[in-house]
Amino acid sequence: MIDAPPLYALLGALIVGAIALGGGLYETILIDRSWPRMPEMIQPQRGGINRGMFWGPVHGLFEVTLLVALWLAWTALQARPWIIAALVVHFATRVWSFIYFIPLAIKFQNVDTANQPHNEKKYQWVKLSRWRVLLGAGVLLMLAIAIVKIVG
Repeated sequence: MIDAPPLYALLGALIVGAIALGGGLYETILIDRSWPRMPEMIQPQRGGINRGMFWGPVHGLFEVTLLVALWLAWTALQARPWIIAALVVHFATRVWSFIYFIPLAIKFQNVDTANQPHNEKKYQWVKLSRWRVLLGAGVLLMLAIAIVKIVG
């Protein structure tokens, strides 16, 4: 018999993670292609998008759902390693974001173009940011495997 609460928690985490992955794909495919040449695209003070309005709530909700899924599925021994692996990869990606991506993103959002980092730094940020999308896809794959293990 399938234990419903862990399954629902994992499905919830998978759905919120898919929303985050969609946001990452949107930024990678559309926004990151243009903003290094047009920084006003990511400067809310100049009419650009405010990334924090999306990423703050989505990451917060995703992290809560991941932790709840781990807690509820702890007794599902076959799924536990996959959920723990998803948590580790996700939190490692978040640490990388807080150390590297977020501080630079704040600089890029700076309205004063004289203080803008060099283009090399912008394109390096864009190139490295693609790895976050791949890591996010990996997290979703691990959660999907955990679901399959629970459904069995």
